[in-house]
Amino acid sequence: MTATHVRWGILGCGAIATSAIAPAIHWAGRNELVAVASRTLERATRKAAEVGAPRAHGAYEALLADSDIDAIYIGVPNGEHARWAIAAAAAGKHVLCDKSLALTVSDARAMGEVFRAHDLVLVEGFMVRHHPQWMLVRQLLAENVIGKVGHVRAWLRSTLDHPSDHRWSKTLGGGALFDVTCYAVNAVRMAVGEEPVRTQATARWAESGVDESTDALLEFPGGAVGSVHGSLRAPFEQGVVISGEKGRIVLERPFIPHWDPTQVVVELTGAPRQIHGISGANHFLHMFEHVAHCILDRQAPLYPAENGVANVEACCAILEACSRT
Repeated sequence: MTATHVRWGILGCGAIATSAIAPAIHWAGRNELVAVASRTLERATRKAAEVGAPRAHGAYEALLADSDIDAIYIGVPNGEHARWAIAAAAAGKHVLCDKSLALTVSDARAMGEVFRAHDLVLVEGFMVRHHPQWMLVRQLLAENVIGKVGHVRAWLRSTLDHPSDHRWSKTLGGGALFDVTCYAVNAVRMAVGEEPVRTQATARWAESGVDESTDALLEFPGGAVGSVHGSLRAPFEQGVVISGEKGRIVLERPFIPHWDPTQVVVELTGAPRQIHGISGANHFLHMFEHVAHCILDRQAPLYPAENGVANVEACCAILEACSRT
């Protein structure tokens, strides 16, 4: 690692590496894309040319052994995150791991412990946290604009038509919960500022054994309640509504805003509706700027592995509650 830049390797050659991750690394300050890795050299070479990486590795192990790489973006299916993150830590690499961090609480905690032991940075890739609209929401909540939060409703749903997609595989950690519902869980936890203590949930199951939709109620120690929904079998829709004692905050495109401008609406009792316009932004780019800052300046604020662990804990509680219904 140089004093000014973090040199990245991308582990996994899925579509997101082309459409979002590699471009974000190129655009973000203090970041440099060095290599990509796939399970075959042919595919890695093709992907490297496609995303503008100077180096290709035909095995994940070769990427981890590359001494010119400081940090790894892990973009393989959920079921393989823990294995490769821990291997990256053993190789001395920092990690930005695509959500969800892991599929079990024990794996998530083990990941956090390994990175702490090696004094390395581990960040879960919830890119939405880095969008300017969420920075504004956190500011509004910190200023108590809507009063104490009592209820948060969050949802993300879309249609996944490809039956061979890994998100329909139970072995690879597919299903709505760990693919889309986890965004809603993350948003509710962030808005409330606490961790849930009681969960009620139900799921609709696909033939492959994964959930095709998930609905849950999360109860928090301060009295707030979160309502989350995610589906892989529904028309695309997203939203977050944060309700407090004085009013509410509404986000129409909280998770997938693309590059377009968006807005945060504040509705207070007895007051005119406030519309805060947010300029177009790329939250993947901001995420890499943030992670590089965390790696290069270890005193910087960080959404650490503990946050990812807590989100996994909440999602696993939902899964457990689904099995009881």
